Amino acid sequence: MKSDKSSVFKVLVDEQLQYFQKNDPKIISLEEGTSVQCNLTTKLQSLPVSSVMEITKLKAEETLQTKTSYSSGMILQMYEFKKDKKGKDILIYSEKNTFSETRNQYGFMLIGFFYKLFYNRGIAKRMRYIDNLSMHVS
Repeated sequence: MKSDKSSVFKVLVDEQLQYFQKNDPKIISLEEGTSVQCNLTTKLQSLPVSSVMEITKLKAEETLQTKTSYSSGMILQMYEFKKDKKGKDILIYSEKNTFSETRNQYGFMLIGFFYKLFYNRGIAKRMRYIDNLSMHVS
């Protein structure tokens, strides 16, 4: 990250808040337990699915975690600040997919390698976008 941790965290929360507000304009701030009904596209079938996204962890300048629940499973996404070997702040993104049906889990495992290649590119692009936005935060 080129930006400082507090600016990056502010952008992360602001971006998540904008997404929540797009689905429910009544939401004015985020805190643990804030949730929103939304339609997301599935990874395996590329179909829109009714989902509930909830903030499960929100600790200033440390962690932002969301849980997305839908009929076929759950996605746990986390942004977490850590220190690298040189003591510099880094932002780590992780995602865990859980499926309610075994066949969906196996299907995801089969395409997982290819999915991961494309997904990593998308996440790298997203992280650069967040860092660039952070450089303009006061």
